Amino acid sequence: MTQTANASRDYGIAATGSPLHSATLGVDDLERSTRFYVDALGFDVIGRQSLSGREFETHWRLPAGATAEMAVLADRSCEAGRLALLQFNASHRQRVRNVEGQSVFGFVNLNFYADDIFGLTRSLERSGCTSWSEPLVHDMGASVGQPIEVMMDGPDSVIINLIQLAADRPDARILRTAAYIADHGGYTRCGSTAVATSAHNVSNYDLARAFYTQVLGMSVRNDVILQGAEMERFTRFPPGAQAHDTYLQGNHIFGKIAMIHPLNFPCTDMVARAQAPNIGYLAQTFAVADLPAALATATALGSEVFSAPKEMPYPALGSVLAAMVRNPGSGALHELLQRL
Repeated sequence: MTQTANASRDYGIAATGSPLHSATLGVDDLERSTRFYVDALGFDVIGRQSLSGREFETHWRLPAGATAEMAVLADRSCEAGRLALLQFNASHRQRVRNVEGQSVFGFVNLNFYADDIFGLTRSLERSGCTSWSEPLVHDMGASVGQPIEVMMDGPDSVIINLIQLAADRPDARILRTAAYIADHGGYTRCGSTAVATSAHNVSNYDLARAFYTQVLGMSVRNDVILQGAEMERFTRFPPGAQAHDTYLQGNHIFGKIAMIHPLNFPCTDMVARAQAPNIGYLAQTFAVADLPAALATATALGSEVFSAPKEMPYPALGSVLAAMVRNPGSGALHELLQRL
């Protein structure tokens, strides 16, 4: 996304913190999934790479001889909210999300802002997605806004959430985001954006929040309790459901995290399946300035180091120091990258 910032505007972006660099997805067919995000959402392929070797195997805890093909996609050159698609060469690959809806623990969905949510919804349906409802107004209060949203089942069992920014008041916070998009190149050729937000359903709220705020330096931008019939219809949460929803942001308008803690309903834990070579949302990837410091903070919070730091090539970033840790509030994987 072209950077042509208007210095006079306050976009409401946090001064510090690592936004989501990329949502890392295991895909069934790399060419088919790439075509979807390019043709239906307007992403660009900014790098491709064949993966193999000891560093790759240990990074993903794969057996000797494992390989994969990787494509990194972005909204033009935007460095937040990218997609990293990996097709692993393995004979037995499970679907990470094997239940209906999103009453699950782990990484849940990919959210994209939409210029015309009704038109984009129809377009994605023609591309094979299945909508859960018609686009619905999600009233987040007068000070925040009334976005129009829809959930749908997308490729590789990943849920896609489209959001059209709308508000009743001209000073609503959500319109700062709309202003940022207008001032920084607008929407993609398909009327979408980079990954705006990605939901993470957690079983331990305090530990998960501490990871995002202390390890990644993100700040809380919105903190609400989700409930009500419209929310249930939109999210497919069960009747009477209540969930603690906290939005966290790094130093970019895109790549936010919606951390959701179910308060009164059971969830299926899909974290154990969210690992290579399976198909679905495997990891949230973040670029950090100091990987050893980030790992020290993570382990102090109780995070398991899934794979120790190692030097690896990464499309569009060059050589990086990479490690993988588990979020202490859910067990889900976070990939941490430091540019070299």
